Amino acid sequence: MAEQRRSEYELRMEQDREAGRQIRRQRWANALGITGASLLVLAGVLFAIPAYGRYQAVLNAQNQVRVNEIMIAQQKQLIEVEQRKASIRVEEAKGIAESQRIIDASLTLNYLQYLAIKAQEKMAGSPSHTQIYIPSGANGIPLVKTVD
Repeated sequence: MAEQRRSEYELRMEQDREAGRQIRRQRWANALGITGASLLVLAGVLFAIPAYGRYQAVLNAQNQVRVNEIMIAQQKQLIEVEQRKASIRVEEAKGIAESQRIIDASLTLNYLQYLAIKAQEKMAGSPSHTQIYIPSGANGIPLVKTVD
């Protein structure tokens, strides 16, 4: 009889524990506002999250490809701009070289002497002129080249 009481007691204790578990589960479900349907939706969302992550990773990779293509196009444009700038500088250098060739062909000692005399006349008319001119060439013409 004592054994029977003891097993009834243990059975009752086990039933009380199970009832307590069910009450706790119900309280959590009520506190979270989760019903059976909500649990199914939540489970579906939890399984869909990895798929969404893969989808987003694919979109990110596609966007990165587009960004890279845009950057490549920009670099090609910059290269073309620099090449055109370089060709402009080459043409300017050709123009300068040509003008120097023309000047060199027409620049004579007589012309340089003429320019020196004009500069001296201009300085002589200046009120703040303090240079003294000493004629050194033939007939007082300024020397333009060094005499050895």
